[in-house]
Amino acid sequence: MTNRVTLSVVERFAFAGGYEFGTVGAYERLVGRAHFAVDPAGAAQRGITDLDKAPTDGDGLAHFTGDFSILKPADPARGNCRLFFDYGNRGNKRMLQFFNDAPASNDPRTLAQAGNGFLMRRGYTVAWLAWQGDLLPGNGRLLLDLPVARERHGPVTGLVRTEYIADRSGITVFPLSGRVSVRSHPTVSLDPREARLTRRRYPYDEREAVPPENWCFARVEGGTGLDNQGAVQAVVPSDSHIYIPGGFEPGWIYELVYTARDPLVLGLGHVVVRDFVSFLRYGKEDAAGRLNPLCERDRTIEKAYAWGRSQTGRYLRDFVYRGFNADTAGRKVFDGILPHVAGAGRMWLNHGIVKEPPDIVAGSDYTILVPAVDADGNDRAGGQSADGGCTARHLLRLEFAGARLWSRRHARILGQLHPAPGDP
Repeated sequence: MTNRVTLSVVERFAFAGGYEFGTVGAYERLVGRAHFAVDPAGAAQRGITDLDKAPTDGDGLAHFTGDFSILKPADPARGNCRLFFDYGNRGNKRMLQFFNDAPASNDPRTLAQAGNGFLMRRGYTVAWLAWQGDLLPGNGRLLLDLPVARERHGPVTGLVRTEYIADRSGITVFPLSGRVSVRSHPTVSLDPREARLTRRRYPYDEREAVPPENWCFARVEGGTGLDNQGAVQAVVPSDSHIYIPGGFEPGWIYELVYTARDPLVLGLGHVVVRDFVSFLRYGKEDAAGRLNPLCERDRTIEKAYAWGRSQTGRYLRDFVYRGFNADTAGRKVFDGILPHVAGAGRMWLNHGIVKEPPDIVAGSDYTILVPAVDADGNDRAGGQSADGGCTARHLLRLEFAGARLWSRRHARILGQLHPAPGDP
């Protein structure tokens, strides 16, 4: 059964007010939603965790939808027939900021937001697609709506382990995910006695138990009280938040282990990128019979490249390692990938209910998955998981990739910081 891709364009407009970027000319931007349908039992989806537990339609297909945006030459004949895919980091568009010296924006429209026009003057088509399925709406983030995995007779459940570090005094509530913008795995029980909360000062210190009567699963809401009470607060039971009335002590590592439910099929983040880029590169019409927007005027994409910063660079390595750089017909998806300040390993993406692997190192939001291979194929992490800060070489790496990675060229830039200019 063939995977299906349908692009619904909801907005199409002249970028930068129709400004002419050198000999390439004007650009236009397309904004919309990409709809995907796949056979959970298909060979192209083999190995996607919990996909067999996703709901399906009458044809046996699982459905999911993500935001996309395309920035392309208004006259395709004047472009360079190259697609440059930006793996939006945590749902944010970053490519124009880093390649064009443009101000950060999740909705670039103006000439100022084109920066110095570097990519446009060279004729690249730039594309974005949501791939991270656990992001919540806000700040213009790209969102991917994924199916929830369920057993036949009830929810999927399992242990989740999360760490919280308050960076200032007065913080009493965290989402269970640890990040406001990231969906939490809901707890099965609101009873803190059925979970375990500990704290420690440093990563390898002995854990101190936090008694269940000193915390609860709840959030705090504020407002104005009646009868001249001024500001008031309410503690509301929540299956997605942790609350400590006395506050989280700044700098201490709090670790929560609890039983959660309803995991998303996050591994489909690899499938959406593979099928979306493959369609833009090789497809003529989508599943609804609409013309591929990059196949207008008899022009097609000849080469496709991908760039990923930080966690998306690790995602890129995982994408290639798991074989997704070959599409459902065995054709190459990306000719080259560029992981940027991405540490030394791969992305922890294709998992089920488990939030993090058991050996996560406090203070880092990821653990390297091995093999973390170099050009000679040796495992640089020695067969073990390791914190990215311990083994990472912060470098700019260009990896020419087919269905399998067969050669690499390294361009090392020394002394570069992980944060972008202006980042906190």
